[in-house]
Amino acid sequence: MEKERLQQLIDKVLSGQASVQEQRELDQWYAAQEANPGLTEGLSEQRRDQLGKQLFQSIEGQVKPATPAEEAPALVHMPPRSRKMQRWIAAAGVLLLLSVGAFYFYYRSAAETAQPIAWQQYKADTSVLLVRLPDRSQVWLNAGSSLRFDSAFSNGKREFWLEGEAYFDVQPLASQPFEVHTRQLTTKVLGTAFNIDAYKPDTAIAVTVTKGKVAVSDSSKELGQLLPDQRLICHADGSVEKDSTTARDYTAWTSDQLVFRNMTYKDVARRLERRFGIELWFRNPKLEECLITGSFDARLPLQEILDMIALTNGSDIGQSKLINVYFITGEKKCK
Repeated sequence: MEKERLQQLIDKVLSGQASVQEQRELDQWYAAQEANPGLTEGLSEQRRDQLGKQLFQSIEGQVKPATPAEEAPALVHMPPRSRKMQRWIAAAGVLLLLSVGAFYFYYRSAAETAQPIAWQQYKADTSVLLVRLPDRSQVWLNAGSSLRFDSAFSNGKREFWLEGEAYFDVQPLASQPFEVHTRQLTTKVLGTAFNIDAYKPDTAIAVTVTKGKVAVSDSSKELGQLLPDQRLICHADGSVEKDSTTARDYTAWTSDQLVFRNMTYKDVARRLERRFGIELWFRNPKLEECLITGSFDARLPLQEILDMIALTNGSDIGQSKLINVYFITGEKKCK
């Protein structure tokens, strides 16, 4: 296994984001290989520092599920790792800790007095979920999204892991920087409001700022700083776009508005699927690349919204005999 892939798997397991297949892949690697001392070569000092903290907490068993907060809606506890998982995480962690030397002993002494981390996770199914954070910041989770964080902010910063889309309204707190991790990107702020769109299987990650200022970086460098009405898009191939935009279009979903600006029919369908818990199938694949512009009230009846969208290019959206499955038909008439 290539070193880069191994590092990626360990990161996912430690952050609780690894799939069953990825967990099995790392397990198989450890069973076939006894050592890999060069594992952390090429990582930045900051990244090694972060990995070391997480690994030591896993090895010492310091991480445990959260205690429900009184005002916390839709709280989902993180499931405990299996014994088998604990064995290979600890083994892989030892390899990493050996490669960074004396740094392990520094965190050993610090961890002896550390309190267990209170992990919390919120999930939004087919509606928008408002989460009020302990620091009085607010997060709107879009449908099909999840947010995970340490509610005690015990690492000296407010750190979050997002899958999907969320709008953050952050309370300024200079002593505790605010960071949001979305796959390969990290968005850092002190006090601001911004939107992150990082749904899977979408290949791009988009960060849009409504007020304040944010810095967006990957694991090795800063990709750019954003001011209000600016957006940064990072594509799967590593290319980055930065442009001026109307930020409110990208946050309209927080008030139950669906806004599409030159969005492909395929991407519109994905957003509708997440928002309403349905499936949209294209009978004519050529329609997928048609561009759609419009705004719709998400509180209207679903079929009414689908009919209005279909009118934009002369297509038709009808329900099948299967529950929650709709077919998109018609000739390609992209305008």
